[in-house]
Amino acid sequence: MFCVSIIQDSRRLALADMVNAKQFGADVLEVRLDRFGKSPEIGEMVAARPKPVIMTCRRPADGGFFEDSEEERLAILRQCIISKADYVEIELDVADDIRPFPPSKRVIAYTNLSETPIEIQEIYEEMKTKRADVIKLVTLARTPEEAWPLVQILAKSVVPTVVVGLGKPGIMLSVLSRKLGAPWIYAALERGLEAYPGQPTVEDFRDIYRLQDIQKTTRLIGVTGFGERDQITVAALNAAFAHHNLAFRCLPMAIGNMKIFKKVMEAVKLAGAVIDPEDQANIVEIQPELHGLAKETQAVDVLIHKNEAWHGMHTSGQAWVNALKNALKKRNPGDNPLKDRFVLLAGLTGASRIIAAEVQRLGGNAIIATNDKKRGPAVAAAVGCRYIAFEALYVTLHDVLVVCDEEIDEKLGRAGIRPAYLKPGMTVIDLSAGAKRTQLLREAQSRECEIVMPIDLILDIVEGQAKTLTGKSTPREVLKAAIPARFLEEE
Repeated sequence: MFCVSIIQDSRRLALADMVNAKQFGADVLEVRLDRFGKSPEIGEMVAARPKPVIMTCRRPADGGFFEDSEEERLAILRQCIISKADYVEIELDVADDIRPFPPSKRVIAYTNLSETPIEIQEIYEEMKTKRADVIKLVTLARTPEEAWPLVQILAKSVVPTVVVGLGKPGIMLSVLSRKLGAPWIYAALERGLEAYPGQPTVEDFRDIYRLQDIQKTTRLIGVTGFGERDQITVAALNAAFAHHNLAFRCLPMAIGNMKIFKKVMEAVKLAGAVIDPEDQANIVEIQPELHGLAKETQAVDVLIHKNEAWHGMHTSGQAWVNALKNALKKRNPGDNPLKDRFVLLAGLTGASRIIAAEVQRLGGNAIIATNDKKRGPAVAAAVGCRYIAFEALYVTLHDVLVVCDEEIDEKLGRAGIRPAYLKPGMTVIDLSAGAKRTQLLREAQSRECEIVMPIDLILDIVEGQAKTLTGKSTPREVLKAAIPARFLEEE
């Protein structure tokens, strides 16, 4: 179930938002009484509710706005119970001051806006002693390490438990909460009405993460990263799983410490994982059995758990190289359009190494341009290609530019590449792009360069990943239709 927060400063506006939230698909409504400018008409709002309501009146320390005395705040919460609100949120430290009074149910809450404390498990155990109908934990969880204790609590919860992670890993906790049967999951009504930065909307949960499809028996596929490309990957892969009627859905997550990541993989029993480009070389630390291109490059973008072991493949590398070949063939037809080409790879990532190795293998000349004066020469030496400083890309002969990472141009003092140096006939690929053309790609087109459209490259990559995970081909239109419109360019 989705719970949407109603954050208004008047009864009239709150009632209007309650009706709107129902129409948007909210199952539960959280009414933030601490935002009201004057004493709320609690009985009227309870009587008019279109869905079950959680009444809450938060202190500033808990992210709220109530500035009057604590006695007045507790009196409001008691009035909510007497008015038979479906749920009333009560903080752990005052749980003994507001006794149970059915039919209202008590949500015993703990909020920490600065961290996930190391003693969070002990706090949770104390909350279980307070005769809670629901336990709610809200903590700052910016990293996988901070989110890990919350994952453990969710996995072993006995009392109905709601966990809100304030930070990018919070979306992982929301998906896990759905699978593990949490009473509800918090969502924003729409973009711009988030209760905290980065909170997904009801539409996001429905269309990207497909929470409505997730059951206890659903197998999860990890997708690392929380950026635009990663959200696109989640949306497209979920569409592929749905198209083939497979009980798999994606779990957004971050890697961070590799030992913690492996613990999370085991705790949630991942069936597989799609790894973001920045971590494709590091993931080999978990020692999967490598296959195909992954064995050659020592990098993995798709993991599959099979026969009690992890197996690693690399499908993106082939998509990158194929995109490069196809772009070059438009002006230079032939079986091997990379032969004798000078391909400059701007920025040092796992993609830089993989593409450079393939360019060299196919008879081309790869050049890695990076400010990393330690790893750059080492990677170039391992691949057998040339290394240059990042700012030297403007004076180095090449007819293909592949942007792998927007490193800082030391002369400009900012990230990005000056497009003025681009010449007609060059081929340009920007791996840092989402589904839309970057400014560099637009400039390249205006200078009569051949470019690879980012949406086409993303679909190539996801198509390969989906086939590796499902063993079946997914129609390209199914994948593209799943991408949220805000990530796409207008036709």
